[in-house]
Parts: sequence; C-alpha cells; structure tokens
Amino acid sequence: MTLKKQSNYKLEKEFEDSIISFHYRVVNELRKKSKEFGLSVSQMEVLHFVVEHKNPTMKDIAEHLQVKPPSATTIVETLCKKKLLKREESIKDKRITRITFTEGIWKFFKSFKSKKILILKSIFSKLDNKEKKELIRVINILNKK
Repeated sequence: MTLKKQSNYKLEKEFEDSIISFHYRVVNELRKKSKEFGLSVSQMEVLHFVVEHKNPTMKDIAEHLQVKPPSATTIVETLCKKKLLKREESIKDKRITRITFTEGIWKFFKSFKSKKILILKSIFSKLDNKEKKELIRVINILNKK
C-alpha cells in the first residue's frame, strides 16, 4: 500500500469512528431524555413516523421499525393509552387501521424539542464561535440534496 493510500485509509477510518461515536453519544442522550417522558426509543420513532407520514397503517409502521405487526401494535397501543396517537378504521376497508396523532402530540413534541435543543447545545458548547461557524458551513453542505 502506498503512503498516500495508507493516509487516506487512516483518515477514512478516523472519520468513520468519529461519526459513529458522535452518533451514539447523541442517541444515548436522547434516549435518556425520552425515558424522562416515559417513552422508549421505538415509541419516539413511531411518533415521528406518524407525524411525517400522514395516517400510516400498522403495516407501514411495522415495516418502518422492521418488526412484525404484533410488535408494532403493542407500541402503538401504548401510545394510544398515553393519548398521543389514535386508531381509525378505514371507511373503505375495515381490515385497515390508520394511525393518526392527537392534539396532545404537539405539546409533547414542543417539550421534547426544547430538551433536545438543550442536549445539542450542551454537546456543542465545547466549540468556540469560529468552530461553530465552520460546523454550520459543513452541515449546510451535507444538507444539500
């Protein structure tokens, strides 16, 4: 292996390790906060999915979570009991149940968003203003489609 290839390999490895480590740190912090709300990570994922995908079916949710429909049903039922989601039978086909969100979900998301912002601010507080500007520049590049 040439010196240049070794250098590129080392940089790629360091980049991958850094990204994965950062991802786990953010996920773990969010997991802690989701527990404060009495929700699991899977339940949080379902809430986000239902808000982003208008009236998904139980099958859609199961596929998104990559679980069997009975497991998705258990998660959704818990969220229905917490009055964050509700089940609605399809008028056209009684075999299909659509999942919608309640008005209570907006209060929940507002509260969770403020907690998420605090987590991210805490993580990024180690950066000075120059580093923050550079990070914003890089994130904007990554966000371009």
